[in-house]
Amino acid sequence: MNRLNRLIRPLSLLFFPVWLLVCSFSAIAQDGSFKIGFVNTARVLKEAPQARKVEERLKAEFGPREAQLKEKRGEILALEDMLKSDSASGSTQRRKFEREIRLKISQLKFLEQEFREDQNLRRNEEIRELQKVISNVLKMQGDSGEFDLILTEGVSYVSDQIDITPQTIEMLKQLPDSGEAGQ
Repeated sequence: MNRLNRLIRPLSLLFFPVWLLVCSFSAIAQDGSFKIGFVNTARVLKEAPQARKVEERLKAEFGPREAQLKEKRGEILALEDMLKSDSASGSTQRRKFEREIRLKISQLKFLEQEFREDQNLRRNEEIRELQKVISNVLKMQGDSGEFDLILTEGVSYVSDQIDITPQTIEMLKQLPDSGEAGQ
């Protein structure tokens, strides 16, 4: 029993302050003295006009490289088709042709990996910048006095009453084309 008390005591010391905090928040929330909002950042990142512009910039930046990769894939497929159709050639010629195809495939894989890494780096840079803009808009919403607490991630359930995602997207639409939110 003494061992059980030693286990329960630290847990109760931890549980009591958490319970007290939850009770005080629920009492304040029922009293209506502060307002909570929630923003679905994944939806904002998908629907905000700034997000669409990011995607357009990335397509413009990486489109030519993607077209080159597609062209190289086509060349390899054409070489493979030539190899299949030209079965009458000598075995040394055939091995040389197969070696050339393997080399081109290896080069293509390297270029594809390099392309994906560059594209991911740029996408992450752009998303970080967009998240700064979104953060500034959320700060503007909070500073306006309309909200005391705005949550964005790690929430299991949100009622429509406190979901302010549409208002946030609307504020992002109102920002000037520069995409800056009054830093």
